[in-house]
Amino acid sequence: MNQGRRVLIPAILVAFVSVLLVIYSYYTMPLHPQGSPAGVHPPAGSHTGIPPREGKNHFDFTILGNIAIFCGVFSYWWFLFKKKLTSPSQSLKKMSKRIYSLHTYTGWIALVLIIIHGGYYLITDLHHPKLLTGVAAFILLLGLAIYGWLYKRVRNKYLRTSHFILSNVWFMALLIHAGGFFILMVVVTFVLWAVIGIMDWSAKKAA
Repeated sequence: MNQGRRVLIPAILVAFVSVLLVIYSYYTMPLHPQGSPAGVHPPAGSHTGIPPREGKNHFDFTILGNIAIFCGVFSYWWFLFKKKLTSPSQSLKKMSKRIYSLHTYTGWIALVLIIIHGGYYLITDLHHPKLLTGVAAFILLLGLAIYGWLYKRVRNKYLRTSHFILSNVWFMALLIHAGGFFILMVVVTFVLWAVIGIMDWSAKKAA
């Protein structure tokens, strides 16, 4: 195998392990009678972890997860804007340059927020039904961060390919783990894609 292509192997392994975790999370999720909570839960009286505080003044750590999703999707927008750096539209050029300058930072912010978000549930509820899919999403995001960091220092096209592959697998994991909010961000992304396509088309037509 070409030495440069070897960097694909860890990315494939990370993606494979993450997919296995997602599959296993469904395998270990027993059926419950209607009205009972779904997911893997310990027997009554054997709760594992520090019980999460409940009440209207308690911070909802899912908010951090949603912010992390937004940051991750924002970073992904760079793929949409990348080819618009040469667009005749000056607005698109400026937007593309700005997103490029920010997408690395939003990616790291997403990773930090996911660590806090996931760490909270690891401490308070080890039997949360979405724990394994969350771990899978975290592993993928960590791999994304590492490959992105390496690509900044070693311009290997297979590092970029690995980064892109993990991005797409991460989104599939998020679809399963996060559901509604992630779907909303996907809709926003498609709308944005359509808008920048129209802007680019209009600029080319006017040129």
